[in-house]
Amino acid sequence: MTAPVSQVLSEAADLLEKPGAWTQNAFARDWLGRMTGPLSTKDTAVCWCVMGATCVAGQDADEGQAADDFLRGFLGIPDLASWNDTPGRTQAEVVAKLREAAALAKEQGR
Repeated sequence: MTAPVSQVLSEAADLLEKPGAWTQNAFARDWLGRMTGPLSTKDTAVCWCVMGATCVAGQDADEGQAADDFLRGFLGIPDLASWNDTPGRTQAEVVAKLREAAALAKEQGR
């Protein structure tokens, strides 16, 4: 069964909310700060970008992609990576936007 977009976004927010759990300029990083791929993040990563977090929160690529698509539309942007990596962007801001998008998706039954 496919998880709702709202659930994937909420779980991504939970993942990124922990102190130091968000990163920029990489999908994920291990405890040494080395970049790691999103498919290996459940075992090796300690921090993620917004797209890495939705990848981990989704049970498969389609769920992560659906969450990314919804979040892009919610933010009105074409590229989540650029948004995540914008200088001055904060972990708190990313988590807040994920939570806002999750609430909207839930209202819409998605």
